[in-house]
Amino acid sequence: MEALLPGVGGHIKFVWTDGKPPKYWVFLCGAFLVFCLAWVTLAIFFSRFGQVVPDSMHSASRLYDGKLYYFPTFVLWLHDFGLFIVMVWMFVLAAIMAFYRKMVPRDS
Repeated sequence: MEALLPGVGGHIKFVWTDGKPPKYWVFLCGAFLVFCLAWVTLAIFFSRFGQVVPDSMHSASRLYDGKLYYFPTFVLWLHDFGLFIVMVWMFVLAAIMAFYRKMVPRDS
């Protein structure tokens, strides 16, 4: 007999309605993992994207390490709002899981 924690339902489990996740969910999850890897890589190598002299590509400025650096607009935007994108993406994946799964009796 297995011990159950108080408040934890040990008699049900959640499964996908067709037995496996939908293909679009798998694609979104894979794209999410690739985005997270790119976002973390950007955070690690952020200073390499900047330069001291602005040009047509490096137009957004940011004070970094006591100097004014110019970054590509998309890189600076992704650096500032990347965490928000990750959290929204996780919410979307969780919402899909919540609506396309069902409770079934546990086979123990």
